[in-house]
Amino acid sequence: MRVRLLIFVAAATATAALGIPVAHADTFQIKPREQSVTMPDGWSLTVGQHDEQANRVLPLNGIGTTREVFVTNQSYGSVGGSGSTLKGVVLQSGYQLGCAVDLTSVTLGASVTLGVVPSLAVGPGPTGPLLSGTLGPMAQVAPTFSVTLAPGKVVDAPLGQKALEGPKAFITSRNAHIHIDGCAGPASIRSYTIMAAKSAEADDSVAVYGDPINL
Repeated sequence: MRVRLLIFVAAATATAALGIPVAHADTFQIKPREQSVTMPDGWSLTVGQHDEQANRVLPLNGIGTTREVFVTNQSYGSVGGSGSTLKGVVLQSGYQLGCAVDLTSVTLGASVTLGVVPSLAVGPGPTGPLLSGTLGPMAQVAPTFSVTLAPGKVVDAPLGQKALEGPKAFITSRNAHIHIDGCAGPASIRSYTIMAAKSAEADDSVAVYGDPINL
């Protein structure tokens, strides 16, 4: 019980000292996105996403360095027009996760200060009170914790990939769980949908991105 209490106190102190934001429960509706391009050989590619929703929740572990969100999104892609022989079209969807500062480790321990402390005494002297001093050992122990920080990063969290077998394809994610652990600074996520096509004459791709969501 003592160890758990020390860890909790140290984590709480680190959270306050580093200014780690406290997560709140909120629901966000993200506006739809769509983009179309024409490949050099004539094929038309359209990609988009709609019905995106993010439900930001309090972290299950109750720690400020963890962020949790449940996301729903439908990605779609289509191919039209005509061109050289298509060799493959792939639709991909996912989220980009960003954290400003990575909290890589927290080490608990104790600091020990060694030294001497004066001891004063008053006694009779030949002409009056005499002040004498002696030096004695002193030891002071205080709890400490050390925090190792690393520069933040952005990583991809793919949620789906589908090859087009006809003119259209869809990828739907419903209440997909995304969490970021060990983040000591601001954190955010951003959805993406990408469609890549390969034909006999050209390789091409088109992408759309949702609004960033702060966690």
